[in-house]
This record gives sequence, C-alpha cells and structure tokens, in this order.
Amino acid sequence: MQNKRSLTLIEFLIIICIILVLGGTFGTYLNITLKVARETALINELSNIRMSIEHCRIINGKLPENLPALIKKGFTLRNPDGIIFSNRFLNSFKVDKDGYVLDPFMNRYDYDVRDGKVRAQTKGYESW
Repeated sequence: MQNKRSLTLIEFLIIICIILVLGGTFGTYLNITLKVARETALINELSNIRMSIEHCRIINGKLPENLPALIKKGFTLRNPDGIIFSNRFLNSFKVDKDGYVLDPFMNRYDYDVRDGKVRAQTKGYESW
C-alpha cells in the first residue's frame, strides 16, 4: 500500500491566504516608503529651485520669467584669466513636453514671477 501525501483543498486555500496577507503587508509598506521618498525629493527639489531662482536674480539682476528659462539659460563666471565656471541655473530635473519642471508626483511646479516664489501643485503639498 502506497502512502501518498498531497495537499488538500483546505491546505491549499490556507497557503494562498497566507501569501495574500504577506503580499498586502508588503504592498502597504512599499506604498508608504515611496510616499516618504517622494516627499523627501519634493523638499530637496523645492530647495534647489528656490536657490536657482535666487542665483539667477543675483547674476542677472532680475527674476527669471518662468521655470523653463532656468533650464535653458546658462551663466558664465569669468576672471581676467578666463572662464572659471559655466553651467545652467537648473540641471537634471524632469520636464514635461512644454519644458516645465515636474515635481516627484509628476505635476508642474507653480512659479509666481512677481515675487519669485515657487510651490508644488500636487494636492496636499501646495504650502511647502
């Protein structure tokens, strides 16, 4: 007489339930982690954009007309011996098809040319 041991339907369903609970727990943890990472990136990007706006104001004597201008326009620092440094005001940012800078949540930043303030347009982060 052979004694074969196989999974019953109940045991199989219990295993599936355990896998689903573990997957749901991991998914929730991953979602929270991604949100915190995006918020941290948003804080850093806002800081970089605000410093770039101020840098542009200092060098050009006026605020940039829009955020795409910070990506397109560059600056050069010179001394009598030649060029010390040449770069753009804003580098390595995600942009949409119109050239506007996107935040980590893939929404445009809101820039007020009158006072040089930049804000996120993502719901819940407008006051950052």
